[in-house]
Amino acid sequence: MSLFAPLSLTVPKIAYCVIHQRQPAVSGDEYVKILTELTHQAAARSEQATKQVRAWREKEAEEALQGAPPEVGKRVRTLLEDVAPLPALEAGLELATVDDALPDGRLTQLAGAGREYLASLGFRTADGEAPVHYSVLLFTGSWNYDFIEHIVRDQMGIYAYPHQNHIEQLGRVIFFTQNLVSAMGDPLATEPGEWQPVIFFAKGKPQYDDFRADLKRAMGRAMKTGLRAVSLWQRKLGMGNIFEWELRLRCAADPDQLARAVGAMAETSGPVAERVATRGRLLVYQRVD
Repeated sequence: MSLFAPLSLTVPKIAYCVIHQRQPAVSGDEYVKILTELTHQAAARSEQATKQVRAWREKEAEEALQGAPPEVGKRVRTLLEDVAPLPALEAGLELATVDDALPDGRLTQLAGAGREYLASLGFRTADGEAPVHYSVLLFTGSWNYDFIEHIVRDQMGIYAYPHQNHIEQLGRVIFFTQNLVSAMGDPLATEPGEWQPVIFFAKGKPQYDDFRADLKRAMGRAMKTGLRAVSLWQRKLGMGNIFEWELRLRCAADPDQLARAVGAMAETSGPVAERVATRGRLLVYQRVD
């Protein structure tokens, strides 16, 4: 149960996302080093802040429940946890584009559209340019926005190492926020060397409920080709200058396996096949953290 229950809504799983690229003069190793330290520091400070909130809430509950029967105290604490969970950063993900060759045909077309899409967003995409990074912070419930902002801006500070260093190394950067719509497999797990391709796309004219249902069927078909995970993300209303929809896959670093998965989605009836497998923008990432 949560505060969303009266509206028959589930508490959203939210991804705060940043797509970014280092300046030409910054080395790749140094950029990833600073980025990884920034991520680890955010996680550590988030855990520390969560413990502070937990201790404060327990102290307040003990004072308010003095003299109350144990069963009442238990019910109150359970209610607090349900309607106001402790703020926390649940997971982080650091990805960077790879330039592995893709087979001619559908994947080449989608990858070309992906490069054009990055270029339209202001990123450098010529051969030999720095990879484009994709950073994700995952949390549950919109109340965590204030918590994450406090950790990143106030606790870590933008004028101290490693946050300031990262800002100085940044070239182009964009921010956006997504809701997790559906997941098959674990979208945030990883195995050594695996790919985590993403396909950005637009919905078009279909109604949302029908489109989501068709996407879930396409995801099921793709999973049967051997994917480790596939997840569907939808941009929060007004939260970023990015395509509304994203499919994120996990698979072996194998172009043929990726081609089979996209081919399976292309065989889905309805508008999904065109929107994802024909008009989508494909970016192939690997985890770097």
